[in-house]
Amino acid sequence: MRPVWIAGAVVLLALYETAVALIAPSLAPTDADWAAAALAVRADFRAGDLIVAAPAWADPILRVHLGDLIPAEVAGRLDDARFGRVWEVGQRGAHAPEAAAGAVAFERRFGRLTVRRVERPAERVDYDFVAHWSDARVSRIGVGGTVACATVGDRIQCPGFNYNYVRRQIVEVDTRLREALLAQPVGNSTVVIEYPAVRLGQTLVVATGLHDVWMRKAARGTVEMRVIVGGQAQTLPTTDDDSGWTRTRIDTAARAGQTVPVRFEITSPAPYARHFAFAAEARG
Repeated sequence: MRPVWIAGAVVLLALYETAVALIAPSLAPTDADWAAAALAVRADFRAGDLIVAAPAWADPILRVHLGDLIPAEVAGRLDDARFGRVWEVGQRGAHAPEAAAGAVAFERRFGRLTVRRVERPAERVDYDFVAHWSDARVSRIGVGGTVACATVGDRIQCPGFNYNYVRRQIVEVDTRLREALLAQPVGNSTVVIEYPAVRLGQTLVVATGLHDVWMRKAARGTVEMRVIVGGQAQTLPTTDDDSGWTRTRIDTAARAGQTVPVRFEITSPAPYARHFAFAAEARG
């Protein structure tokens, strides 16, 4: 009887796959659906709004119709807290995590697509460390002392190692593109990135991760980051291949409104193939 059951299971699976193949196209949004949904978003879009697709795999199609409203700095955002209005273009009942919190101010169906606009209080960004990358003073501290680094084109380059630099770059962390500072660690040394004058808000948000899926496969070394805000230090969670894009919120309410130096220190016991990336924002 066992061969009969196996054969029956194979037949049922084949019938199921055939049914899905026949039905799925009728459930997919049409070009007309996407065009109508895009027109609805454009009609009330404001600069600073966020547009997302649900499920996330529909993002490439969303970009075809609304990509001009999603600049690189928005697509590669640190997180979603700075956006007070989020447009969600969803299908098959899916919802995007970016639109999970807030009040639904607009909702309308366009064929197989549903457009929602969610509104909520946004966190104000007082200082974007990635955008102000050229304000940073970079150095490397090792057994031979402190070595200063200099701006060369699109990066702040440290002498002695071609890969020892800091630059603004679109990175891939956890299969998602982010706009961040790429700052690779050096063995037996501390890479220091210091911003001499940062106006603080209520919170300092720092996100960290390892760039490049192939490099994450090539090595297992960890990376440590310490953040010193106005002389007070805090060690962030250790970054490894499984960390993804990890956010840490540092309470700076006691110094809100003050302008202080903020220093990032990066070390690694095994820096090979560790393409460390981070982004940070001081928020009100």
